[in-house]
Amino acid sequence: MTTNRHTPPVQPSADTAMPRLLTLRDVTAATALSRSAVYALMAESRFPKPIRIGSRAVRWVESEVLDFITSRPRAGSDRPPRSQG
Repeated sequence: MTTNRHTPPVQPSADTAMPRLLTLRDVTAATALSRSAVYALMAESRFPKPIRIGSRAVRWVESEVLDFITSRPRAGSDRPPRSQG
């Protein structure tokens, strides 16, 4: 049986939705971290670990990366307010 290459994939229902997987390029673009910074944070257990999808391929779960991003402090939030005057 042949498949039509132009047929969109079947969308899973909301209760069985598969997580979106990100490449290292996607992760570095989303986090503004370098490849080495991602792996250094993983070694310190401060960044989500990827899942292995092949013998030489890994992907990160998008929701885990987004959780990491939202857990980061906002720039300047740890500084005391500037004095006026």
